[in-house]
Amino acid sequence: MNRRKFLCGSLSASLLTLGCSSSNTATKLLSTSDSSSNGMAEGQSIPLNFNENPLGLAPKAQQAITQALPQAWRYPDKARSDLMAALSQSLTLNESQLIYGNGSSEVLKMALDALAQANCQLVMPDPSYGVIIDYAMARGIPVVKVKLDGQWQTDLAKMQAKVAAHKGPSIVYLCNPNNPTGILLPQSPLNQWLDKASSQLSFIIDEAYVEYVAQPGFVSATARVQQGQTNIVVCRTFSKIYALAGLRVGYGVAHPTLIKAMQAQASIDSANLLGCVAATASLASPDWLKFSLESNHQAKELVYQQLNELGLEYLPSEANFIFHSVKGDSQQYMERMEQAGILVGRPFNHGEGWNRLSIGTPAQMHYFCKTLAKFRQLGWV
Repeated sequence: MNRRKFLCGSLSASLLTLGCSSSNTATKLLSTSDSSSNGMAEGQSIPLNFNENPLGLAPKAQQAITQALPQAWRYPDKARSDLMAALSQSLTLNESQLIYGNGSSEVLKMALDALAQANCQLVMPDPSYGVIIDYAMARGIPVVKVKLDGQWQTDLAKMQAKVAAHKGPSIVYLCNPNNPTGILLPQSPLNQWLDKASSQLSFIIDEAYVEYVAQPGFVSATARVQQGQTNIVVCRTFSKIYALAGLRVGYGVAHPTLIKAMQAQASIDSANLLGCVAATASLASPDWLKFSLESNHQAKELVYQQLNELGLEYLPSEANFIFHSVKGDSQQYMERMEQAGILVGRPFNHGEGWNRLSIGTPAQMHYFCKTLAKFRQLGWV
């Protein structure tokens, strides 16, 4: 189930939850839990389902929005230019290697449209971030999904076999670190495959969570663009660690020739003036970035400790979410958590008995851990 379909069905699922026999028990659980320390106002749910930064915007970003608001009647050309110049300096790239997107989802669409050829296929891991599937289907491009291996790692060997078996061009989509697992792709095998990029084999590398990566030896695919590779697009976003999900700011990194092809597919004036000034200010807020990383690390450690105490399997994450076992029906677990005032991730393909948990503030994760412990007492996990 992808995010779009999940959102469309969420209201129906919530109504069905009210009729479940477990809902009364979960409601009682919520009423007896200490909701005063969960970081949310009374009656609100803790949103741990869309991998957002719970700390919100950097103070400089908030100030930039306030200052720019009286100019919202003007088109965003200068604000977008300022942002692209700041990105160019931050990433040590030429502006000709960058493209703005209305969130990274638009960058994914532009990349797919620019790379599409006759008789091409899209090859991707499963489960992974699925919005690109909708774009491929709209263009009539067949999608080949390759199930993650037994360790929840992207199976690059099987993906390469699917490419080799296809008599035509292939576009390969890779999310690194992957969503929903939070696992990085193995660097050496990835490099060997990226070396083979050509007019018949192109790559879209989704690095939405790259700022969270702490693993030594990780190398962003943007280095490939710096080295001149022509058939790789790297997609980035300000929605995650920079907390601009509601302002829709993303960008792509690619060879100038490929950027021009993507620009031909871009929407006119898709930039958001307030989003652009907030993103530029966010790039100038290293202390806030550090604070966000420290908060995420501390909150993850709380969850790891609780999962260890309960004997629930989990995948060590290089992102701001944790994929963990719930030892039961994934949909029912999600519904019970919602009744307890916590919104957790939706079910994923091949992920029955597992859940993706977004990381909130340490206070919110403390509340989650207490709730999870009570679920164990009730025999639910």
